[in-house]
Formats: sequence, structure tokens, C-alpha cells
Amino acid sequence: MEHGHPGGASERRQRILEATERLLRRYGPAKTTVADIAREAEIAVGAVYLEFASKDAIVEELSQGQHRAVMAAMRAAAAVDDLPFCDRLRAVFDARARSFLEVAGSGAHACDLVHCQSRAVKAAHARFLDEERALLRDLIARGARAGELDVEDPELAARALLRAYASFSPPWLFQSSREEALAMLSAVHRIVLYGLVGRAPAPRPKR
Repeated sequence: MEHGHPGGASERRQRILEATERLLRRYGPAKTTVADIAREAEIAVGAVYLEFASKDAIVEELSQGQHRAVMAAMRAAAAVDDLPFCDRLRAVFDARARSFLEVAGSGAHACDLVHCQSRAVKAAHARFLDEERALLRDLIARGARAGELDVEDPELAARALLRAYASFSPPWLFQSSREEALAMLSAVHRIVLYGLVGRAPAPRPKR
């Protein structure tokens, strides 16, 4: 996963990020200190502060990297032009759930990078929520213009869908097994999504 910043990450910066990610997966943000990070990266504590203003700044960059990977999967699903728009919406939510479940399987505290009480993670997650809402709003608006989706207000529809699918994102997603979560997600698709499909007007009765 890329954790760079504009201008390219220095080797020292990258070592700090990789060391912090290893520690966070084992111990979580609350139990990881800058001294721990320096020791893991085999550099001086002062060198950590040359690259990052605080531990929160490191955690936020790592959290942004995790969220960017989820958004990339969602955008790729939305971009499959040969699918009907409703199926694309389904693919977007599937991609989101599968990406978050991959995070859950990568360490005891891996989920802390996408959901925890850390201010840094909350900041990264808030940006992610704005991006995913914009992605859904755009996809729904395009589907409505194409006549495939029966939606008058794409922004409201996007917010409603996100509310309906809230349990398939952190932290609730992590409370079920992968198999159960994906089975429930499929069931919700059938109940929720396909009500958006535009329908041809019913034929008028013959007189």
C-alpha cells in the first residue's frame, strides 16, 4: 500500500511509516509511542519528529492510505461501463465491504486504522465518508440521466443508501464472520437496491 506524500517520501519517512504500521497492527494507536516507533524503525526519536509533527500525524497518514485503498476499489467497481447502474451500485458496496474485511484479516489491531477513537483516524475516516458519498451521488445521477434509476434527488438517495448499508462498514462489519457479512450484504442488495430501478409506465387499460 502506498503511503507517500506530494514530492515523494524519503527513505527515512517510509521506514517510519512501515515501522508504525507494524506496531499499530500488533498494539493499536493507544499503546504505541513515538519512542516505540523510533526503536522499531531503528532511528533516533528526534529523527521521527523531523518527518512528522506528532504520532497522530503518522497515524493519520497510515489511515488515509487504508481508506484510499478502499476508495480505489469502490471507484474501480463504479467504472465498469458494461454493467447496469444498479449492478454498479451493488459492485461498489461489495468492493467496500470486501476491502474493509481484508483490513480486518491483517492483524489483531489492523481495524484500528479504519475505526477507533483516535482523532487522526477519525479525521481520515471523515474524508473517506465525504468521498464515498460523492461517488455514490455521481453514479446515481448518471443512472437517473440514463433512465435506468428512478431517483429525483441523487444526494438524498446517496445518503439514504449509506444509512441503509451502515452495518457493512466499520465498526459493525467487523462483528460478523466474513461469510456471514457477505451473505447478509447480498440479502440487503435484493431488498434495498433494486427498488431504485426505473420502471416503464404501466399500460393504460383498454376502454
